[in-house]
Amino acid sequence: MNQIKSLVMFYNSQREKAAAYAGELEKLLIGKVILKKICVFAEHEKLQPADAALAVGGDGTVLHAARNAVSAGIPVLGINAGSLGFLSGITREDFISALPDFLSGKFVQTERMLLCASVRRKGNTVFGPFPALNDCIIRCADTRAFGLKAMRGGRLITKYFGDGLIIATPSGSTAYSLASSGPIAVPEQDLFILTPICPHALTQRPVILSTDKMLSVELLGTKSGSHRYSVSLDGQVVFPLRNGDIVEISEHTQKLKLIVPESYDYFAALRAKLRWGER
Repeated sequence: MNQIKSLVMFYNSQREKAAAYAGELEKLLIGKVILKKICVFAEHEKLQPADAALAVGGDGTVLHAARNAVSAGIPVLGINAGSLGFLSGITREDFISALPDFLSGKFVQTERMLLCASVRRKGNTVFGPFPALNDCIIRCADTRAFGLKAMRGGRLITKYFGDGLIIATPSGSTAYSLASSGPIAVPEQDLFILTPICPHALTQRPVILSTDKMLSVELLGTKSGSHRYSVSLDGQVVFPLRNGDIVEISEHTQKLKLIVPESYDYFAALRAKLRWGER
């Protein structure tokens, strides 16, 4: 990385600890860099170029920062001020001690793929395309099992009947997809993971697919009644669906640049945060 001269800081004002950490970091950075501070709940304009973005909070703050920073080509460093903080590259305490190294450009960048989702209704695009770092989730708010038809490159994958479907990226493989018995994927890979949510078929299991062809998922709904369906991106952007709507998912044209310390180890993070491999 190059020397850091300008920063954008995303923070969660509704989390007392995160807001306090953001204020503390702001004081440390005054006079060292050009800093713009953004609350994730506030309306803000399209980001102007900056050397890096800090996401101070939990994984939700990193997800918000990622979707906003990717179009501007701004690399993101997650500073954990939440509970799990799996997407964060460093803790608040370690960042303060490593601040001189960060500003001098001694951290490194990794790339993460994002998915891009849109909704077609009767041939027209009514939502998107919007990026997501973790996942795209189709489900019913009325806790009713319903039908979906998944296609890849125009060919049928399968029909699902259950509580919904998760289309996850490798970054999202350790989120809702993992809780639904999906596999863990190394984050530098480019792939989609299709994980059914409580399917009504014991033979339906998660599927890993390359990203070279578009996925389309049609909402078949139920035979009786009108229910509330939705598609959500990273659990933060939600759009209501109707029977017959088609959700189209492809790989985003841009990669997210994620900043981590030189010592960062993904498998060490798995072991520490998820107790992976423990007996």
